Formats: sequence, C-alpha cells, structure tokens
Amino acid sequence: MNRTNFAPTARTIIVALVLMVVGLLGTYGAVLPNQVGVLAFAGAIALLLLGMVVRGI
Repeated sequence: MNRTNFAPTARTIIVALVLMVVGLLGTYGAVLPNQVGVLAFAGAIALLLLGMVVRGI
C-alpha cells in the first residue's frame, strides 16, 4: 500500500518557524502591519500542510 502522508523536512519546518515569527511580529508587535502577520501565519500553515502531502517538501 502506498503512503499518502509524509513528514515535512527540517528545511520546511525552519521556513515555517520563520513565517510564524513574522506572523507574531505582524500580529502582536508594531513592527509589521497586521495583514502581513496574518498572511505569514496562513503561509506557514499552508507550507506545513503541503509538506505532509507532498514528498520532499
């Protein structure tokens, strides 16, 4: 039976963590606009989900 779920690579997790920090700075800090923070959170979530579905991401 073929596997349909994978684990994100370490590189993907690091990029998602950076996006989460950008999201925190945008949402809770005054460094970036709120919309940038929300988009960074959405990007991190999408990247991690994509890493679970596509091998090598």
